[in-house]
Amino acid sequence: MIRPGRRVQASLLSLALFLLNLWICGRLFRVEFTHLESNAAALISIGRFFQQHWHDLRWFPWFDGGMPIENAYQPVLPALTAALSSITGLSLGRAFHSILAFAYCLGPVTLFWFVADWSGSLKTGFFAGLAYSLVSPAPMLIPAIRIHPLDIWAPQRLYNLVYYGEGPHNLALTLLPIAFLFLRRAIVRRTPASFAGAIVACAAVALSNALGAMSLAIGSLLIALALRRGFPAVALIGAAAWLWSSPWLPPSLIATMRRTAFSAGGFFHDEPLRYAALGILLATTALVAWALRKRPPFERFAAMFALWMCALPLADFGLHVTLVPQGTRYQLDMEMALVMLVACLATMALRSPRAVQAVLIVALAAGAVHQARAYRAFARSLIVPVDISRTVEYKIASWVSRNLPGQRAMISGDAAYVFNLVSDNPQLSAGHEPTAPNFVQQIVVYALYTGMNAGARDAEVCIFWMKAFGTQAISVPGLNSTEFYKPFVNANKFEGVLPVLWRADGDTIYGVPQRSHSLAYVIPKAAIVPRQPVNSLDLDPTRAYVRALDDNALPGASLQWSGPSHATIQTNMTPTEAISVQVTGDAAWRATVDGRKIPVRRDGLGQLILDPGCNGNCVVDLHYGTTPEVWFCRVSSALVTLALLLAAAFRKVRWHL
Repeated sequence: MIRPGRRVQASLLSLALFLLNLWICGRLFRVEFTHLESNAAALISIGRFFQQHWHDLRWFPWFDGGMPIENAYQPVLPALTAALSSITGLSLGRAFHSILAFAYCLGPVTLFWFVADWSGSLKTGFFAGLAYSLVSPAPMLIPAIRIHPLDIWAPQRLYNLVYYGEGPHNLALTLLPIAFLFLRRAIVRRTPASFAGAIVACAAVALSNALGAMSLAIGSLLIALALRRGFPAVALIGAAAWLWSSPWLPPSLIATMRRTAFSAGGFFHDEPLRYAALGILLATTALVAWALRKRPPFERFAAMFALWMCALPLADFGLHVTLVPQGTRYQLDMEMALVMLVACLATMALRSPRAVQAVLIVALAAGAVHQARAYRAFARSLIVPVDISRTVEYKIASWVSRNLPGQRAMISGDAAYVFNLVSDNPQLSAGHEPTAPNFVQQIVVYALYTGMNAGARDAEVCIFWMKAFGTQAISVPGLNSTEFYKPFVNANKFEGVLPVLWRADGDTIYGVPQRSHSLAYVIPKAAIVPRQPVNSLDLDPTRAYVRALDDNALPGASLQWSGPSHATIQTNMTPTEAISVQVTGDAAWRATVDGRKIPVRRDGLGQLILDPGCNGNCVVDLHYGTTPEVWFCRVSSALVTLALLLAAAFRKVRWHL
């Protein structure tokens, strides 16, 4: 803990670290868009949805055929973006990048606070913050991620933030040391205030980014191990933090993320090699804890945390062993862990004779000045503003929004990220696979891009699935497109097969002819898809359904949305027919006819089926409501909120855990 008399000095060192990083990345505060190939634009789109529909944050219709809002992304960054834009009048893009720039500058400061608070040394804390600002161990250890021309001296944290769109991950890493700080204080002090701070900080990390949540879980256990006590407190804080944040992180979402972990960053599944590697890692942790048993607790923690955070990316990059989902992305967490260990070693080195200390300080100062100048120059070359209105991604979004209002489209490549910055049209995809709730929809998107095993039937199969999922148009970047990813294995497969609606700059928008532009269809009950297709070539269970979609003899059905979570369907039908709504099915959907509840379920494609039982004119009121899971999460969150308020009232009481 920092002594009260040194708090002014701590404040000045914090300010110095913040200003250093501000000098490096200050340009990021002023840009609206840069590097459209990252998913930053998609995150800004979610912020746009938060800003426009803050009063109805339940169903999110824009991505992947629709999903609960909590599946779109963890809410902290989009919510902050919407709030800052609304309060200041900044554009959403400027607000988004200002928050990320502030978090980048604050990251070394929060790390300084945590290290100094636990070690009791401002010197150790400042070394950690300075190293985090100016040294990037990841490219030194992982050749695959080295950035030309700086090579091993490149600022990986800044590069990942700006180029790869790792904004939520960076935000979580800025909050992570604060969570660690309060966790340790809760174990040591056992006061309600420290427990409340730990709960709030841990929840903030988890609601910023899933990778940060994993690092938090590992680090929390290692803090207790380093202190040789506090495991019940860690368990209590972890449970309370999850219950408090559970409306945005319900069990169903956690299950979806676990099920779809393979979809980003390679396969992740049970295998003996992974369990063997985890066993070795646990044994090594025990060995390190024993070897450092006489060292201060912070040094034990720094060594063990560095071991774990290095193991996750290095095992994935070097050995192709995936210890956790998306293990390669923990390179930034590894950097934070390593600089804490380096700070401990630097503090030890400066206990040497004065002459040696002087040489070390001069060398470190010279290296810091050189790195700061190199980082600033790199940042200025990396943070390049983009006039989004001149890009093909923006042109695609504008054309679809203007000419196909309200219709679902398959927007391909990085244009999918930009699309809902401009348009309210729903997308068949959008690039957020790890939280997409409908697995069949993901199969379809994969088939559209790859045409896997379809051969000469590639276009036919793709059109079949686009009809089944209510897709009215598809954008295809050609070989000459300025779009970054060019995801189609065969970009010409629709040429001469589908009508061309728009073509420019190497990109083409094709129309998908269908009987109706609505996402609601009256179909015979016999045409309901009975089971989930095995793969994209398993068309048999869906054939009768697609034939019904094309059958002009069947009545039409209009679908009018009065908000993202409420719609009205009007049609004329018989009791032998049902209504298919090409929106992702979820247990919270409810439907009534004249106040009478009607059955709502999922078909084999994961889309909604309504059974109104009407004979003649039929008006269905469809709305997204609540489930027992939702009520459990809301009540749990409210109870934890009450406990936090009580903790604030009785902040000086000590608990014994």
